[in-house]
Amino acid sequence: MLFWRKTLDDLRAWAASPYRRSLILRGARQVGKTTVVRLFAADFDTFIELNLERENDRDLFFSGTEVQKVLNNIKIAKNIGDTSGKTLLFIDEIQNSANALLSLRYFYELMPELYVVAAGSLLDAYLAKGRFQVSVGRIEYLWVYPLDFEEYLNALDLKPLLQALDADAIPQYIYPTLRTHYTEFAMVGAMPEVVKIWQQSRDIAVVRGVQAAIVAAFRDDVAKYAANPAQNELILQVLDNAYQHVSKRISFENYGGTAARSDQVKAVFQLLEQVNLFFLLYPTSALEIPALPKYQRRPKLLAYDLGMVNYVLGIQDNYYGNDDLHSIFKGAAMEQMVGQELRSLQHKENFKLKYWVRDRRNSSAEIDYLLDWQGELIPVEVKAGKSGSMKSLFIFMDEAKTDIAIRIHDGLTAWEELTTSSGKKFRLLNLNLALVNKVFGYLKKG
Repeated sequence: MLFWRKTLDDLRAWAASPYRRSLILRGARQVGKTTVVRLFAADFDTFIELNLERENDRDLFFSGTEVQKVLNNIKIAKNIGDTSGKTLLFIDEIQNSANALLSLRYFYELMPELYVVAAGSLLDAYLAKGRFQVSVGRIEYLWVYPLDFEEYLNALDLKPLLQALDADAIPQYIYPTLRTHYTEFAMVGAMPEVVKIWQQSRDIAVVRGVQAAIVAAFRDDVAKYAANPAQNELILQVLDNAYQHVSKRISFENYGGTAARSDQVKAVFQLLEQVNLFFLLYPTSALEIPALPKYQRRPKLLAYDLGMVNYVLGIQDNYYGNDDLHSIFKGAAMEQMVGQELRSLQHKENFKLKYWVRDRRNSSAEIDYLLDWQGELIPVEVKAGKSGSMKSLFIFMDEAKTDIAIRIHDGLTAWEELTTSSGKKFRLLNLNLALVNKVFGYLKKG
């Protein structure tokens, strides 16, 4: 089953560009990079797919520079005849061959008529280790994330609901149905294979079996980067401990009860970022762009997928019959899901979310996320419950230049006008949790 992905539009835009270069898809293992390329292949006369985890495919790249000979070799090995039409060459798990990585430059320079896409779920970690180099200026990148909520609804073939969400004003009677599906999405998560099994079975016990396999595969991946048994133990200890700290500020010192130095723990988290499993969000105290992160402050932790967090922590049953999503994992679950959806809005860069803290002694004011929009910093607060203080939001708006703020909540989507204690008026977008992936559209219309 091939899921429709928004990344497909980005791929088509890349193919149509006269300035097209070789393209590398980046993202965690099993987020659907291969699937979206196979969907994209329908636009071409010839599709050639290689997986460099296979020795036979890897050996086809006997050279990184003689790309015409390499392509001829590939065509013979794959029994491909005429390629006079549009041809797409897809090189999966490219980090397994230095020659294949080098060839991306020469395909671009010597065979510009060939459309070349590569993918490598562990590529960032390999590059950070200095094992390979890519040619700057000859390569472009596209990031692939787990499914967003719209893609999830499409995977479940809920087209009438999707159409209703495109309306300028969503009818109020839609919200209960929307909430039901969003709660299931938050529980199950956004990994394509997991969603496929959920769509087929609607059985969370079956889903858990798939999630167990994914978690095991990720543990095997990160263990490959250990220099010795002690470091391997630390990597797995940090990884297993990280799930319970999503949406929370962490300290590298004595993390998870480990005896490791803070620099050793920080290095492990950087590895987890490189394989796209966890992400460190550093705070800023800026009130306008540029909002430079404060790397000396404690970062907040974000995971690749809430569904996997739910599975590892054993909290999936907390979603059934729950009328207060903010109560799940003490609010951390919905903050994670909102951050996950916000990250998925950016495909052409490695999007770095930030959060805000007030630069004043003894101040506890904190904003969950910041959005860069039309040259302004827009504060985003996640208040998934039916109530919740917005004290930090009012402090931010009192001091910032922007007159727009966003509250993500489990309620109706609507604009309202508010006034700070100093008399500053601003507009607040109350955005339903299920509509986070449409936030820029609402800002434009508002």
